[in-house]
Amino acid sequence: MTEDPSAADFDEWAEFAAQPEDTTTTQPTWLRVAVAVVVSAVVVGLILLWPGGETADRTALSVLGVPRSFHAANVTEVVSGPCPFQAEQECVNVTFELVEGPDADSRYIQAFPAGGTTPDFTVGQTAILSAREPDGVVVEGRPEPCEFDTELECRVLRVRLPDGDVIEVEVAPDNPAGNSFAGDELFLDLFDEGGEIVVFGVSTPTIESTYQFADFQRRPVLLILFLVLAAAVMAVGRRKGLLALGGLVISGAILLLFVVQGIVAGGSPLPIGVVGASAIALVTLYLAHGFNVESSVALLGVVGAILLTAALSAITLAVSNVTGFSSEETSLLTLFEDIQVTGLLLAGVVLGAAGALDDVAVTQAATVRELRAANPSLGAGELFRRGMSVGRDHIASTINTLFLAYAGASLPLLVLFVLSEQSLGAVANSEVVAIEIMRTIIGSIGLVATVPFTTWLAARATVSAREVSS
Repeated sequence: MTEDPSAADFDEWAEFAAQPEDTTTTQPTWLRVAVAVVVSAVVVGLILLWPGGETADRTALSVLGVPRSFHAANVTEVVSGPCPFQAEQECVNVTFELVEGPDADSRYIQAFPAGGTTPDFTVGQTAILSAREPDGVVVEGRPEPCEFDTELECRVLRVRLPDGDVIEVEVAPDNPAGNSFAGDELFLDLFDEGGEIVVFGVSTPTIESTYQFADFQRRPVLLILFLVLAAAVMAVGRRKGLLALGGLVISGAILLLFVVQGIVAGGSPLPIGVVGASAIALVTLYLAHGFNVESSVALLGVVGAILLTAALSAITLAVSNVTGFSSEETSLLTLFEDIQVTGLLLAGVVLGAAGALDDVAVTQAATVRELRAANPSLGAGELFRRGMSVGRDHIASTINTLFLAYAGASLPLLVLFVLSEQSLGAVANSEVVAIEIMRTIIGSIGLVATVPFTTWLAARATVSAREVSS
């Protein structure tokens, strides 16, 4: 009976996969010292730059009406008819039933102009409604002659704001808010006049004035996708896959708790980005790959490339007159004096390239390790030469990956520029596109530099580790 070749191939692969990796744990002294310096610098950076004290004042966002609370609601009815605000125009009147929050089970109806950018609503969908939070609480009220007409009697309310300040608001006789008593909540229409918050309107909260459609519920889909990813990673990577997921969680925590909060607190984005990216590399490399020569070499390669990327970013953005106000999000951040918008771009370039740097560094260190394991007689020079042969192929594919990632994120914008019939030079010169080009080029330079640096370190460390262990 003839043996099935495919079964033999699978058995051979399974036997190879079951073999333990040759991860040398005996690290030469110079490598241990270098890693100790990097770890100490990261720890000191985390301590010195860790966010503390007061964060940026968020009053400016309240003035713009940016909501902070969101609640889920089910679509229970969709009816087409005349718009309540313009009878001759056709609208889609959607009834939402809140399923969470202080007004759960309450119904809210919102009219949307038919066509255009109005989403397609169907009964049974789950939507997300933004909830406007009260701007103040009534402390007390008293009658007084109106400022605009002394023959009329207005009601002056003393209102406590969320920050603890108490202001006085005059309410006209025909405004239902004038019937408010101590403890009642109010909506205040605010205006920032030269840094001073001015109240030009006051109203009592209602379902109609509190809620507004914001988006559709996508959290279940995101959860399913994450579970599929986790299952795939653990099925293929097994224990390393589980550790990689743990590293992903830690990376997210560092990004949110240190990087973002540090920038919001008024810290300099570039050093925060460098320390944050280095901390992420430190934790994820050792967590996923263990405390060995490979991980230590990869850490040094990543940190070195992060520093190079940060320096190139600072120089490039300084000489290119980038303002940082090319998007709506960054323009909103100009309302906060403590947040350095241009520095955000620098930190973004560093963090954007850090993940690719991690991949390149680990691959090169692992390549050198496997070359040495296959032929222990190879010296550092030959290991470097053969490792660079693999690294050149890796450079080509990774640079293309970076380019496609940034181009994909900017695809709608590129389509808009093409429709505007602008020249290629004009499109590339626009700040929003130029920034993406700079990110791609700077990240690619960091990748290119990582390959020879990490390969050289891995070759030296692998040979030195063998000598120490023998």
